[in-house]
Amino acid sequence: MKQRTDTLPSPARGTPGASGPRLPKQAGAVLVVSLILLVVLTLLGLSAMEFTSLEEKMATNDQETNRAFHAAETGLTDALGDPDSLDLSNPVAIDLGQLGNTPASASYATSFRGWSNPPLGSLYSTGYSAAHFNVQSTGDSSAGATVVLDAGLFQITPSGP
Repeated sequence: MKQRTDTLPSPARGTPGASGPRLPKQAGAVLVVSLILLVVLTLLGLSAMEFTSLEEKMATNDQETNRAFHAAETGLTDALGDPDSLDLSNPVAIDLGQLGNTPASASYATSFRGWSNPPLGSLYSTGYSAAHFNVQSTGDSSAGATVVLDAGLFQITPSGP
């Protein structure tokens, strides 16, 4: 059997489809481009993970601050509902401790601030006075968030000083 020695003519240089001897020079270019793309995608993935971790921490802090705020509001509500919390002669401080099953605690303190005439429109006139109090309530969460709420209130009494 005779071997064939004739070859197909190769396209001229610069014509479309010419691939001749330039092909070996490009060997490995796809590998380099793929590795660069892989590094870029890895950096994007790491950045996304870091961002997600930061968002989770922010959400947790917001939740704990909200829990402490509600505990402080519970303290204010308890102070307003306790008739012994408005004492004219002595400041009152009450520690409510842990609030039920929630990981939060509250405390409040009330203090007398002074006397004034009843506010206009309160339908109270002469012979009545308004005793002004300050209530400060503190709520703490188990994660260390603390919220302090201050409220002012007055109580109408039949006689003043």
